[in-house]
Amino acid sequence: MEHERNKETIGMYINRLREKKGYTLEQTSDGLCTVQLLFQLEKGEKDVSKRLQDAIFERLGVGAEDYEHYLQYREYEQWEMRQRILYRISSEEVTGAKALLKEYYGRYGNKYYGSKAVGDRLERQFYLGMWAQIRSMEGADREEMYSILEEAVQLTISDLWKKPLDGRVFSLKEWNLILEAEFYQKGGGKEAHYKEILSCIERADMDEVGMAKIYPKAVYFLCKCVPETDETVEWLFRYCCQAVEILRDACRMYYLWELLTYRGRYLERKIRKAELRGECVRPFEEMYQENTDWKQCLEAVYKEYGIAKETFCYCYLYLEKGVFCISDVIRVRRQMLGMSRKTLCEGICDIRTLQRLENRQRITQKAIVEALFERLGLSREMRRTELITGRPEVRQMMEKLRDYGNERETVKWQMFLDRIKKLVSTEIPCNQQVLMRKEINLQRARKEIEGEPYCARMQTILEITLPFQAFLREGEKFLTYEEQACIQNMMQEMDKESNVFFLCMNRFEEMYHSVADGELLGTVSGIYGLIMGYVGSALGNRGEYDRADWYGTARMKEELRSRRLVSIAICLYERLWNYKERKRRGIIQDRILDEEEELKKCILCSKLGRRTHYESVFISKLEQVKERRK
Repeated sequence: MEHERNKETIGMYINRLREKKGYTLEQTSDGLCTVQLLFQLEKGEKDVSKRLQDAIFERLGVGAEDYEHYLQYREYEQWEMRQRILYRISSEEVTGAKALLKEYYGRYGNKYYGSKAVGDRLERQFYLGMWAQIRSMEGADREEMYSILEEAVQLTISDLWKKPLDGRVFSLKEWNLILEAEFYQKGGGKEAHYKEILSCIERADMDEVGMAKIYPKAVYFLCKCVPETDETVEWLFRYCCQAVEILRDACRMYYLWELLTYRGRYLERKIRKAELRGECVRPFEEMYQENTDWKQCLEAVYKEYGIAKETFCYCYLYLEKGVFCISDVIRVRRQMLGMSRKTLCEGICDIRTLQRLENRQRITQKAIVEALFERLGLSREMRRTELITGRPEVRQMMEKLRDYGNERETVKWQMFLDRIKKLVSTEIPCNQQVLMRKEINLQRARKEIEGEPYCARMQTILEITLPFQAFLREGEKFLTYEEQACIQNMMQEMDKESNVFFLCMNRFEEMYHSVADGELLGTVSGIYGLIMGYVGSALGNRGEYDRADWYGTARMKEELRSRRLVSIAICLYERLWNYKERKRRGIIQDRILDEEEELKKCILCSKLGRRTHYESVFISKLEQVKERRK
């Protein structure tokens, strides 16, 4: 195992991932950058923009959203503007999206013309992708749409359809633009093209989330293209089933309602055909009923929260989570820890350099930023997942570890945790923090530790990087996702009437209240769900139902808008719980919820997302309700 910190780099990670997949430098870089630049990036000899890094990662099949990124203020401001454009498009705010995209292009897009720089081409590609969605909502004709999308594709992909797709490597965004351009071409998309795209995607060895973001869309476009006959329905049905299962594995809903609609039609046809032949139809009827239940449940939830059930845009492909401004992080973290500028920068840089950095007046050398981060208890890496490692397989193992934790599968949890410990350096503080938190939570799941001993141990783990008192004090906060998770875990075992519990709730509310009501919630939705889901539940327990529902509604709308299935069942149940408590206390309400129907929705959403632990909990609660009503 390599413990040397300087070897645990993004470049090594990219190199190992590329070689694992068997891609050449030429395949991976084609249309994005020179072979030499990619070689230098892998060797750690060259830094590249986040946009190019993202494109390379996507070409290597990484579609996950569990990264933290730290950007210099200019790149951060550009990122923030992009995210606001995405929010407005996905919220169908066409006028606002159009105005902001025009402003964005004026700032960042004009330099494209005559430029061969990959960053400029990716910028132009982003602009065209957003403009295509806006023009689609405005009713542009097929010819105009194809013209926009064809240009977008050609920016990074040459000779599309003039040579086989097999052997070529594309990012999720590139696959998406290929699909969109194919759909709008004269005469419509070709069945053979969609099948070739699906075949290439199947061989691309993407991670679960990456596969969920593109494969179901390709299947949906194929279903729209192919006429339904007895022969075509057989293989279209198989494609639909595969796409639905991919979405369930990743807990996502991209084109899910549409695919369930097509699958329902195919099943009706298969049932009729089997009946005519005198064959057993029960398996098809059971699948049809489940398919119908899922579809109707989604329709009801989308309608209630005012979100379109159709996946009408592809902004989710461009949504970037966990992005922070280096200047703000250093300023807020320093003040949070009670450090003076002189103390922080001693031996690293002069006070004037730090002052300009904190005030977004200067782009500072990477080595200085890394040293300041380390002194503030943060990792030196500007792009990282939970664990700092150059091994791609570790990130995949961490995904499995989370799944086993969510489902309380303690034996597999322990097995994967032991394997991960052997592959990463525990000399790095944030790695140590992550693995120790996983270990103590495993002990808690086995009921080996709880209450005050658990809280004390978790506080020790938190304080590997951050003093707990620094979080409890008033003022702006910056905490890593792992630090927030430590505190949320502590709150689960705290005395719910204690002052420290109330303080934790207040501090998290201060951190997230403005985000919950703004255009950037989607960029923090994963950690927001973990933290504010728990805070909202605690607010409900304290009788503050309106505040609890406000956070729950914001969370639910963002989950539906971004097509994430992870928290929908929990949000529905928490709303039901608040409703029941209001009813019990005689508080007048503006809605009527049927407990049995709401629990059925919770069960269906849990089953759809393979959340077996929650599914069993809701089934038990439904049985109790039915027993009471007898």
